[in-house]
Amino acid sequence: MLYAVFNGHGMFIILATLLSTTVGIVVYKQSPRGSERRALKGLFAASVTAVVSLTLWSTGSPVQQPRTCVVNRDLIEPFTTDQGLLNAGLFLPVGLLGALATRKIVGTIAFGVLLTSSIETLQGALTFLGRGCDTSDVLMNSLGVVTGALVGWAVTALEVPRAGFLHPWRARSAYAAVSAVAGLVLVWGLAIEPQAVDHTLGIGRADTEQEEAIRAAVDEAFDGHYEVSRVDFASGPEGTGTIMAEFSGGGSAELRWPARNTFQAYLAMSSTGEPSRYPLPGVETSPVNEQQAQNIAREYAARHAAWGLRNAQPKTTKVGENAELGWMSSWRRHDRNGVLMPMRLDVQVDHLGRVSQLIMTDIPDPHLASPA
Repeated sequence: MLYAVFNGHGMFIILATLLSTTVGIVVYKQSPRGSERRALKGLFAASVTAVVSLTLWSTGSPVQQPRTCVVNRDLIEPFTTDQGLLNAGLFLPVGLLGALATRKIVGTIAFGVLLTSSIETLQGALTFLGRGCDTSDVLMNSLGVVTGALVGWAVTALEVPRAGFLHPWRARSAYAAVSAVAGLVLVWGLAIEPQAVDHTLGIGRADTEQEEAIRAAVDEAFDGHYEVSRVDFASGPEGTGTIMAEFSGGGSAELRWPARNTFQAYLAMSSTGEPSRYPLPGVETSPVNEQQAQNIAREYAARHAAWGLRNAQPKTTKVGENAELGWMSSWRRHDRNGVLMPMRLDVQVDHLGRVSQLIMTDIPDPHLASPA
């Protein structure tokens, strides 16, 4: 939800900030002078406006997309993703400022849950918004509200009287809450099709074992030349997925999990413009043709992936029409009947003689029956 809003839309962020500030000032000015928590009410109004602006702004997607909402059965997944934690953080000020401004904890939580439920429902029903409806967002947003409200209650611990959890609701508040719930149920019944999934295949932080696995693979492939700065995990079906690592000086690597039999590395230019490709120790040649590049690639493979050279034939091709990006040397193996085996070894070498891309799939050759 949040990535789509913040990615390349600086002007909208400015407009949303101005709108939220304006609403906050108006609520502050309209509150009776001398009334308690006048400033807090203005801040609370501003936080609600900011949340609504950021979540209901249209991304300009076509209106033909279906009216659906993802119902994620995995309740733990959003706690493991940056997206989920950001969603909780977005709604935390709503709970905190609501509790401080109204001193009604349950009322604030009820308002926050209804707010996020309404937002997600509108995202699913109003297709022109181009936004995605997901119950994981409701869960994390509600968690943010609850956390904020509890923090607000703790802040008032020394006050007399202390903010309470239960307060009598005014009739109009009760009617508004019931009407909101009825409206949500009606929209879901008429306009939204739920899509239940076991998990959403999201990207989250890797666990300790996965992080150790990718760090070991990177060290083995590049002799400790790169420092891993971040490790994420893209989950797939039935516990499988891909571990993804970013390097401090530029570049990245991926490792298939849990098989660990496929390793890929992309060593592009760093953010400073300095070469981040891997210099093979002891190799000083700057290749000018396919054969010289293949010799360097073979030298790398002999040191780090000797399994890929056994009984395999190399093929080196230009990367770019005039080898602007260097040369890719590939090793493949066939059985005696000419059947291509699943192993794969690709080593790309640039004009400085450095390894710039690496793809290794270390899978044993299967035993195939001879054709009749």
